[in-house]
Amino acid sequence: MPQRVSRGIAKKKITLGKGAGIAPAVLVGLGVLGAVVGEEKKAPVAGPEAVASPSAEEEAPAEDAPGEAQEDKRAEKAVEGVEGVEEQPQEEKEDGELPGMVGENLQFAQDSAQAAGFFLLDDQDASGLGRLQVMDRNWTVCSQEPGPGTYPVDTKVTIYAVKVGESC
Repeated sequence: MPQRVSRGIAKKKITLGKGAGIAPAVLVGLGVLGAVVGEEKKAPVAGPEAVASPSAEEEAPAEDAPGEAQEDKRAEKAVEGVEGVEEQPQEEKEDGELPGMVGENLQFAQDSAQAAGFFLLDDQDASGLGRLQVMDRNWTVCSQEPGPGTYPVDTKVTIYAVKVGESC
């Protein structure tokens, strides 16, 4: 007679170690702590004036000045703490000598313009196909705007170029 094989799932008794009761207790403790901290955060908060407490000098009212005059003195103190607030001269725009770049490769033209102080550069495909100049050394400059001369260094310089071997 064939023997009968049991295909049932063996039941195994799972026992918990000594520290098994600690993890749930810790989780419950953290939950209680979170609830307590959460209640503190829900307490009404005063306006922005309560955030920064005034110094002892600012708290003492001026004997001969009303409240508005005292605020003016605080503003003056704040300005005094910043050096050079009133002494900042208007920066004059610096001029640079933009070189002629026609016939050069695009990379050399860009380097020349930057060496002269012009950093606002725009490269365009002179063929009108709208191609991007991925390898600047493989492009030849056909024209530039503005032309060679003296300009403020914040002037936008547009360089029109075609791929090496193409005609302008």
